[in-house]
Amino acid sequence: MPKKIAFNVIYASGEEEKYKACELDRHGPSIRGWQSAKDCSYPQEVVLRLHSTAILHQIQILAHQYLISERIDLFVGPEEYADDMADEDATKLPFEYLGYITLSDNQSTEFKSRELKSITVPPFSPTSYVKLRLYQNHNNDLNLYNQVSIVAIQLIGDELGKGEENNNGHTEHNLVPGGHGSLSSACDDLAFEMYVDKDVARIIRLLEQRKHQAVQDERFEYARKLKSAMVELRAAGERLGKLEIGKKQAIIHEDYSKAKKKKAQMDEYRKEVYALLEIEDLLEENGPLAKNDEESPDADNGTSTTTLSEELAVPAYSVKPRARVPTSFEATSPPQRPVPDNTVSAVSPGLYQSPVSPLHYAGRVSPTGATPKVQAYVTAPVTIRTGSGSLRRRNKSAARNSYEAYDERTVPAHRNTPSADQPRENNMSSSAVVSKLNERERKQAALPIAVFGMALVEKFFSKQFSDKEEGLRLLQAALRAHVRSECVKPPENTETHSPNKVARAAVYLLHRALRDKVFIVYSTAAEIIRYFFSEFVSARVSTAEVSRSLDRLLPELLSKSGDTTPRIHNMAIHTILSLADCTDIRSLNIIPVHLTRVLTSSTHPRLALSKMEMVEQLILNRGISTDKQSGMTCRVLSELGVSGLHHPAEAVRKVAERILIHVYKVNSRIVRKQLPPDDDITRRNLLYRHLMQEFDKVDLERKPTDPFSNKNKLVRSGSVTSANTATSSVLRPSTSAYTHSDNAANIATNSSESHSASSSSSGGILSPPPDQPLDKQCIFCLERSESFTEEGLNIHYWKSCPMLMRCQHCQEVVEVASLNQHLADECDLRKLYKKCDHCSDVQHVDSFEEHRNSPSCLQGRILRCPLCRTVVGAGEDWWREHLNGIHLCSKHPRRKFVKTKLTRSKTPDLPQTSSSMYNFR
Repeated sequence: MPKKIAFNVIYASGEEEKYKACELDRHGPSIRGWQSAKDCSYPQEVVLRLHSTAILHQIQILAHQYLISERIDLFVGPEEYADDMADEDATKLPFEYLGYITLSDNQSTEFKSRELKSITVPPFSPTSYVKLRLYQNHNNDLNLYNQVSIVAIQLIGDELGKGEENNNGHTEHNLVPGGHGSLSSACDDLAFEMYVDKDVARIIRLLEQRKHQAVQDERFEYARKLKSAMVELRAAGERLGKLEIGKKQAIIHEDYSKAKKKKAQMDEYRKEVYALLEIEDLLEENGPLAKNDEESPDADNGTSTTTLSEELAVPAYSVKPRARVPTSFEATSPPQRPVPDNTVSAVSPGLYQSPVSPLHYAGRVSPTGATPKVQAYVTAPVTIRTGSGSLRRRNKSAARNSYEAYDERTVPAHRNTPSADQPRENNMSSSAVVSKLNERERKQAALPIAVFGMALVEKFFSKQFSDKEEGLRLLQAALRAHVRSECVKPPENTETHSPNKVARAAVYLLHRALRDKVFIVYSTAAEIIRYFFSEFVSARVSTAEVSRSLDRLLPELLSKSGDTTPRIHNMAIHTILSLADCTDIRSLNIIPVHLTRVLTSSTHPRLALSKMEMVEQLILNRGISTDKQSGMTCRVLSELGVSGLHHPAEAVRKVAERILIHVYKVNSRIVRKQLPPDDDITRRNLLYRHLMQEFDKVDLERKPTDPFSNKNKLVRSGSVTSANTATSSVLRPSTSAYTHSDNAANIATNSSESHSASSSSSGGILSPPPDQPLDKQCIFCLERSESFTEEGLNIHYWKSCPMLMRCQHCQEVVEVASLNQHLADECDLRKLYKKCDHCSDVQHVDSFEEHRNSPSCLQGRILRCPLCRTVVGAGEDWWREHLNGIHLCSKHPRRKFVKTKLTRSKTPDLPQTSSSMYNFR
C-alpha cells in the first residue's frame, strides 16, 4: 500500500539563512520551508535523497504565496543508494527527466494563499533520489529580491520490497472505489501534514485504523461514526494549527502574555472538541462499547445533519472564539457525497486551488491527449500513462460551473421532489438552497462570519437575488439589534463585538452588495448604507473607522453615479449627498475632496456630469468654505469649474459655468485668474462669451446705492466686487502718493496741500471739483463721455484710464501713483519686492543692492514715477500731467490709448498749477 516516503535534502543551489533547505525534511504548521538566496541566478536545484529505495506514485509540492517559480522540472535518480557519496556529488548522478509543472502567479488571491500541486508519477523503476529544478520567479511587489521558495514537499510511494508485487498493477492499485486520486489515506496528504495539529493528527490516524478494523468486523455504524468524527476533527485540527502558529509568533516577539492566552485557548478548545465528539469512547481503548454500534437518529440520511461548527455557533451572540469551530470540513463539499481520501480540504489555510499545469515527458508525449476531466473541490493530480505513449491529464480543481458540474446539477423540476433516501418532510421544510463558501471566500469573509455568523454571510454569496436581499434585511436587523443591545446587558458566556468591528464587517458585506447588478439588491444596500452612517455610526464608531469605511464605499458609489441607467445613478447621487449631510462624515471632508478633483477630457460624460451636479448641490446646501481642508474653497471650485469648461460634453460645460458663477459671486478675482483676460479676443470664443456675459450680469446686480461707493469697488474686467471681497480686489488709490514727504514739502503748492487733505477726508479717493456733476465722468482722469455709464466706466477703468494700470503679476487694477504700495503690501508676488528704507522706493529683490548704490537712492525721499523713475510733484494734477498730458510717461502701459485720444481731440487746457510744475522740471 502506498505511504509517505521519508527523505532528506542533500543539495540546494542556494538558501536563505533563515530558510534553509533542511526545512523541507519535516512537515508541520510552523514549518517555514526553503527559500533561495537573494538575487540568485537561475535555475535553482534541490536534490532529495530517500531514506530507502522506493517506487514513487505521487509527488506533492506546496509553493510559497509570493516567492513563486514560473516552472519546476522534475527528475528521478538512480536506484543505487550510495551512503558514502558526498552531498556535492549529488548533481553528478544520472537523473531521468519526468516533466514539468507551472505555477500560478497568485495575483488573483492577492498573494494570501498557497498553491498545492499533486503530480501522479507513472510506474518508473525504483529510485533513491529526486531532483527539482526551479526557474525564474514570477515578478510581484512583495518579491523584492527575485527569490523562489518551496514550503513543503511530500513523496508517496511503495518502499522497495513492499510494493514490488504491485508494480504490474500500479495504476489499478492507485485507484480507490470512488474513482479519485492515488492516496490510500487522507492522513498521507501534504495538506493534512502541514495544517493539522500534531495531537489531532495522531488521533485521526488512530480513528482511521479503528475504522478499517470496524469495516472488517462489519461494525458499519461504528465505522460511520468514526468517519464523521475524523471529518470534524480535521477542521478542528486546522484551527488548532493556526492557533499554534499564533502562539509561536507571540513567542518570537516575546509577547508571553499573548502566548499564554493562545495556549490556554488551545487547551480549552481541544478539550471541548474531544468531549463533544466523544473521542475516548470512539477509540475504545478498553474494548468494544455497545453504544458505538447503536444507530443514531441521523443515520438514515447517510450523513450527520449537524456539524461541529453548527453546534458550537450561536447566531445572535456568538460564543467565545475558543469554544467554537468557525468552519467545518464538509462545508465545501456536497453533504451527500463523502469526501474522497485523496482530496485536499478546501478549508486548509493558504491553499490556492487552480488547474494543474501539463506534465510533459521528453519523447513520451503524444500530440493528442485526453480531454481533462474536471470536478469541484478536489486537488488536481496529473495522471500519466506511458504504456501507449500518450499523456493523460486528470484535472479535478476546475471551476464550479464546469461541464461535469453542470451535468450533475439537479433538474429544476426535481429540486423540490423528495428523494428515496430523504424524508419528504425535510424537503418541504427546507428553504431555497444557499450557496456554500469556498476556502477563498471564507478567508475573505472571516470577520463578517465571526460577527454575524455563517448563515447570514452565505446569503451575500448566493447566486439568487432573493437570498441577497434577505441577507441585507438581516444585516440591517443585526445593526439595529446592536444599537438596542447597548442599553441591555447581554447574557453571560457570550461575546459581544465592538462597534468598530461590527462596522468593518458590515462595510465588507455592503460593498459586495453595492456591486450587484440586480437593482433591488443595489437599492437595498444603498438604503442600509444611509442608515449605517446616519444612525449606527454616530457616537459609536471611531473617526478612523468611519473614514476607512467611507473610503471603501465611496468609490463604488461614485462609479455607480456614472451609470447610464437613470435609476441607478440617481440612487447613487442621492446616497452620496445624504452621506455628505451626516454630521460624522461632514467633519471629515472626504466626500467634497473626492468630488472636487479636477476633471480630465477622458472622464466619462455621465460620471463627470454627476460629479459636477453633486458639487453644485453641495454649494447650494453648504456654501463655499474658507477652510483649505474642506475641498470647497473658491480656488478648488474655480479650478474644477475651469476643467469642466473644457470637457467635450456640453451638459458638463453648462454645470461648470453655473459653478463658476457661484464662485464669482464670492470671489471674482480668483475666478478671473483661472480664465483668460476679458478682452475682445476672449469674448469671440463661444466657450467664454456666455460666461463673461453672466459675470457682467452679476456685476450689475451688485450696483451700489451710494454713488461714492463705486470709487472703492473698481475691479478687473470692468466689474464691481461684493463687500466681502472688496479688500482683495478693490482699486486702491493711495493718498500717500499725493501727500508731502520731508524733502518735497517745499515743492508742493498750497493748492495741492488742500486738495490732498480733502481727498483723504473723503475716504482716500480723489474727487472731481464740486461744481462738476459726478455722472459720466471718470473720477481719476476727469474725462467726461456720454458712454460713461455704470458699465462703461468700469470698462474705461479696466482698459484705458491713463491714471490706472494692471499689475503685471496679479492683474489687479491699481493707480499708477500707488503701484509701489501695491507691490510692497498687496500683490500676490509681493515677496519678490523690497521697500528701500532710505528713499521709500520699491525694488525687485534681485536689483535691490544695485539700487542702494545708485544716485537716485542717494537723493533721499523724492516722489518718483514707479514706471519711468522721473521725479514728479506731490499732487493730483502733477500725476495727471505726467500720465495724461503732452509730456506723457515713456513707459506707461496705456500710452497708445492716450496718444490715440490726443490725436482725435484737442489737447485740454492745463490746470493752473501746471506752470509751477514745468518750472520744477
